Amino acid sequence: MLAAPAVGAQTSVDDDEEEFHDELIHSDVPLYGGEDGLVPEHFSDGDSFGCMSRVALGDWSVKRSDMPEDDDPEWLRLGNYGVFHCAIVESKAYSRDELGASGYRYSFFVKVGATNVDGKPTELWVLQSGTRPGSDYLLLARPAADEIIKAFDLLQSECPAANRRSGPEMDIWSSDYCAINSQRELLALAKEMAKRRPLAKLTFVGEAEEQDADEPADQAAEAAVEPAPTAE
Repeated sequence: MLAAPAVGAQTSVDDDEEEFHDELIHSDVPLYGGEDGLVPEHFSDGDSFGCMSRVALGDWSVKRSDMPEDDDPEWLRLGNYGVFHCAIVESKAYSRDELGASGYRYSFFVKVGATNVDGKPTELWVLQSGTRPGSDYLLLARPAADEIIKAFDLLQSECPAANRRSGPEMDIWSSDYCAINSQRELLALAKEMAKRRPLAKLTFVGEAEEQDADEPADQAAEAAVEPAPTAE
């Protein structure tokens, strides 16, 4: 799955085809906080308050560039945590109908910089997933524009050799990841990856589908990968 078990190893391709890299990027602690323009963000207007997001919330398809055109996409669900505390509730699954039963993480989008791709202004973003222990990152890019965001290019992630961490062999499960522990390093990697063909296309499809009435409401919570925030 994207940025989970399937992400963390380069894709095998024939010698005459392009090689794609999708190594898992992880930081010891989150690299971006409240002063770094996290999305979603708080707003207040008179008697109204809550959280707003430049990124469309709902279900997103993830179509990889290295897969056959007729292959089914992977899926990403971006939900809203609440109105007092702003965060995205992020879920991933291999099919859309599995999203309601998959684990979740509290995540944030961050615009981290800008570059030019083929002479065109391009925004560089990351999806920062999870808060402890540390965060995982997807590198994203999009044409510079002000409208609600409904598409991203998911960039490749080829880890610099000095940042690669490798654990012991564990059957079919990879323990390798790319340790990036500064905003400067992450931005430099994003700018380098923006020069390459994107790994995938993220496209907003629509609002989250209704959960099946027969499905236990707490099923997703049982599979959660992070504890809920401590009540204030």
